[in-house]
Amino acid sequence: MKKWIFVLLVVMLTVSSVKPALSNAETAVFMTTTSDTVIESAGSDEQSIITTPIPAGTNVLVIQDNSEKVKVEWNGINGFIDRSFLTDTAVIQGEAETKPEETETQPDIPEKEAEEPPLTSGNYFQLKTDTELYEKRDGKMVKIGRLLAGEVWKKKGVENGYISFILGTSTGYVKESEISYLRTADLAGGIQAGKAYKNKAQTKKTAELLYSKNGQLTAMARIVPGFTFETRASYGSYYIISIGGRSAYIRKSDVTLYTGNYIDPFKTITYSQMVKDLKELVQWHPEIASLESIGKSVDGRELYALKLGTGKEEVLVNASHHAREHMTTNVVMEMADQYAHLYKTNGRMNGYSVQSILKKTSIYFVPMVNPDGVSLVQLGAKSAKNKAAVIKINGGKTNFSAWKANVRGVDLNRQYPATWSTICCNPGKPSPQNYKGPKALSEPEAKAMYDFTLKHSFKASAAYHSSGQIIFWHFHQSGARKTRDYTIAKKISNKTGYSLVAPRSNPSGGGYTDWFIQNEKKPGLTIEISPYVGNRPVPIIYFSSIWKQNNTIGILLANETIK
Repeated sequence: MKKWIFVLLVVMLTVSSVKPALSNAETAVFMTTTSDTVIESAGSDEQSIITTPIPAGTNVLVIQDNSEKVKVEWNGINGFIDRSFLTDTAVIQGEAETKPEETETQPDIPEKEAEEPPLTSGNYFQLKTDTELYEKRDGKMVKIGRLLAGEVWKKKGVENGYISFILGTSTGYVKESEISYLRTADLAGGIQAGKAYKNKAQTKKTAELLYSKNGQLTAMARIVPGFTFETRASYGSYYIISIGGRSAYIRKSDVTLYTGNYIDPFKTITYSQMVKDLKELVQWHPEIASLESIGKSVDGRELYALKLGTGKEEVLVNASHHAREHMTTNVVMEMADQYAHLYKTNGRMNGYSVQSILKKTSIYFVPMVNPDGVSLVQLGAKSAKNKAAVIKINGGKTNFSAWKANVRGVDLNRQYPATWSTICCNPGKPSPQNYKGPKALSEPEAKAMYDFTLKHSFKASAAYHSSGQIIFWHFHQSGARKTRDYTIAKKISNKTGYSLVAPRSNPSGGGYTDWFIQNEKKPGLTIEISPYVGNRPVPIIYFSSIWKQNNTIGILLANETIK
């Protein structure tokens, strides 16, 4: 009997020592990373160590707090973080819950709480799905990329059904219908601080905006080619930009940087290089630059005119009417490049305030009136659609260095209707030089310049040629017009050091400047650059002195129109 009483006492004591069940019985201790760091964890072979990046401001669960390294758990990773990168955050204490006594009656089932209606406003938003990214240009929304699903951003404002947010130094937009509002949010980090580096950049292909997520570079957005933004910092092979309250990496290989120097005038500028350079100038200077085709050459090349400036008063500068005189294209292209940069930086050139002048005037540049002929000189007969025809016109020779005409053997500067019928020294058939054509404006290049001029009200024009360092400025004008034109020609002569050609009683005619003076009754000049070099292109070694002599001519002419 005593034995059974002893057994009963043991059972009772055992049951009474069991603790009640707890839902969160243990204390949870969290710490926060004070800066970007790494978690060190064991590899699958338990011999190697894996380092996983973790951004600043991340909460981690403490497993064991040692003096130098703290064992933590984060995103399913168990590892160690240096104690110096952590700070105390919070302690979460679980509450005891006793197991409910069994009863014959069913416990009350709480009523289901009503779902909170979606927010209609908030300081943050999250993308429901991949969403079109827009930028406002001239009052219209233009697609420039996509923001990716699930990413969270800080709102700037709401505008006509769009959410706006910071996008570099501009503003980005997404449709309000494609986002969910959030009252608060922790914006994902994962970006190193990098080294401060501010410059304008432009995407040259579709580019990803990236951040580090769980140790992996992850895309948050994609941007189309041609998007211009400002970098904030540089880190390794990435630039860092600001977007929607966050920071993002963009690969350096995906962008070009603004340099303010897009033309290399110390090399031969081909037609294809000129087109590339013109388009780049417009991309970087959209506030003052635009490009249009004014026609096509015989072989179908576009004839481009670049507008620089926002003023109503207009002047025209053109070059390379004659094929072998393509050094003039270098001069005109360098003018456009330098003036655009000085406008952006509010700089001066030889005392001229370029920005001030280009706000009141617009300079039109046609850098290559004769692209087919220039291509013949630079690249040979292979550049022409009818190779056999140009070789025949050239007397069977394949060296086209002395060629002046267009690809059909017509001299474009003898094509304009200014005493065209009496032009002297006409060979009467297609030739590398001097053939005036079957009639005035028979060639598409001359006709394009003629039509383009008539569509505008240019206050002055300068046609660049080579060589000889002289200036033609007179074509039958007299009285006040002659005095006015001589005054401007003299200023250009003083700047360049080139001699003014004395008025002739019977000038040959047919040139663009001749027709401009006669028809528009405004100052027109033909400027022959470089010392005389004969029937060949001007050597590139002359460019430095030519540029010094001519760098402000476009601005000088523009300034004359606003006096």
